[in-house]
Amino acid sequence: MSSERSAEHHYVSLLIASFRKYPEAPAFLPYIGRDDAWERVTYREIEQRLVATQTYWRDTLAPLNLQPRDVVGFWLTGRKLSDLLNTIAVCALGYVPQYFSGYFGNSSVVLDLLAKSGGKVFIVDPNFEAQVTNVRSDGSSVPRFRTLEYGDMTRLVSQSTAPEKLILDLASVAPVARDDVAALFHSSGTTGGTPKIIPSTFKMITSMVGGKWPNILVRPADGRQPVMNTLGNVAHIGSIHLFLGSIHVGACMVQTSSMDIPDKEFLNIVRMHRLSTVVLYATFLGRLINSAQQDPEMKDALKSIDQIIHTGVALHKEEEEWAYANGIKIVTSYGTTETAPLLKSTTESPILYPIPGANPVFLPYQDQDKSADGVQLYEVVVPSTADDCPPPEMCGEDGYYHTNDLFEKVGDGWVYRGRGGDWIKILGGFCDTKNVEDTVRKLCSNLVHDVVMVGTGRMYPVLIVESAASGLSEEDRKRISQEIVDRTAEFNRRLFIHERVEDPKRVFVVEKGTLPRTKEKGNIRYVFLGFVRRAVVNVHPRRAATEELFEKELDLVSERA
Repeated sequence: MSSERSAEHHYVSLLIASFRKYPEAPAFLPYIGRDDAWERVTYREIEQRLVATQTYWRDTLAPLNLQPRDVVGFWLTGRKLSDLLNTIAVCALGYVPQYFSGYFGNSSVVLDLLAKSGGKVFIVDPNFEAQVTNVRSDGSSVPRFRTLEYGDMTRLVSQSTAPEKLILDLASVAPVARDDVAALFHSSGTTGGTPKIIPSTFKMITSMVGGKWPNILVRPADGRQPVMNTLGNVAHIGSIHLFLGSIHVGACMVQTSSMDIPDKEFLNIVRMHRLSTVVLYATFLGRLINSAQQDPEMKDALKSIDQIIHTGVALHKEEEEWAYANGIKIVTSYGTTETAPLLKSTTESPILYPIPGANPVFLPYQDQDKSADGVQLYEVVVPSTADDCPPPEMCGEDGYYHTNDLFEKVGDGWVYRGRGGDWIKILGGFCDTKNVEDTVRKLCSNLVHDVVMVGTGRMYPVLIVESAASGLSEEDRKRISQEIVDRTAEFNRRLFIHERVEDPKRVFVVEKGTLPRTKEKGNIRYVFLGFVRRAVVNVHPRRAATEELFEKELDLVSERA
């Protein structure tokens, strides 16, 4: 491990050259509630506010006698440029921001995670102040402050005796080691109602910002400034990587109203700001492609973009084939919260290849009884010596970080084939199916004979429950569904929204013996299933036999993402 400390190891050092080179260029265009106008923030304005904010937090936190690498929690809306500037400024002081977005709906979960990380301070957006006390569930207290709004930062700049001297340089950045933790993020799924804390080191962030992103971004052929959209919530790791990467390469980011960009807004961004790179989750790209099939203006807009990177669940095969056939330059990207992007496709094919600067290794998947149709599957892992590998405590004894994601080799590239273990991937993130199933069995033991959670690649998860009683009427099934929702309500409150099953319509009650089982042991049969509607064939372990059996019913209550 590298222990030498230097400001040059801090990711903020990668931003300084752009502040000098592009002072008057637009860096960020905040969304202001309209689909035809955006504010304009230049590189110089961001630099000034970043320096002023750093000074403010240095002075404000000084009485607490914090030590370098102490954790400072931030509960943010994820909708403000100031969210980014507050956290980057605190990190530049040598502290470790722990990010909580508006997706965290339960303050007790936030405070518990802050206590688990050893957080010394809690900085809260005004929108969440009413939900938070200074006391954590263990009875300890934590000092609490309010975030600076962008207007506050602007006033700090205007009140400065020498605004022209608000310059970010290495002397103002805390020295760090490459292996020091730079930030704490959280998993997009929970275990026991609690997300996993995911540390990100300085070498991991700099490998993305200074290494991978310049190799992913396609610069406009005419030499103009690259322009890209925000990827949803700016308090999430992907958006933070993109913002830092955008500054590093001298690009401009346009903030959208939501991840699912409305057609008119999208067309105006393309027309007004000459959007050159789009980064979207596949579900929302699919909707734009559907619009383009009916609207020539949307089709031309998509064709004008240099690259359209999609991630998350796979794009539907029909949408993907139409995009390729019509000259729309789509690129599939694969990565994890722990590693950042590892693989991407070309604009001609969905086959994935390692990104320059990434360090994926493919190990033969050992659980051969779960391989699909005899096809050899491989798990993508990252060696502990790689810059984009998480800290050692997240690696296995074999010296690799295991993603649990499985791939099939196709030619000289790779195709995603699903996940091993008990997690499923839906639009909003991951779901720990075993935890949910075990909880339902425990809380509803007199109602439930067995239960399976399904929903791979869909908008929402669904519970399929074998009733403990036989000969049920339709009214009996509805009553049991509602009772299961009622009994699990408290448990659901600690889960992320995408993990919850709170609608009884998403609880299918079936007769005992309905779920497919193995002949030998009578266990619920889990096999791989290829969804042919997908361009990247998803072959998911474990729950797929049940998903296949109930595919029509699932389509009615949880559309494919």
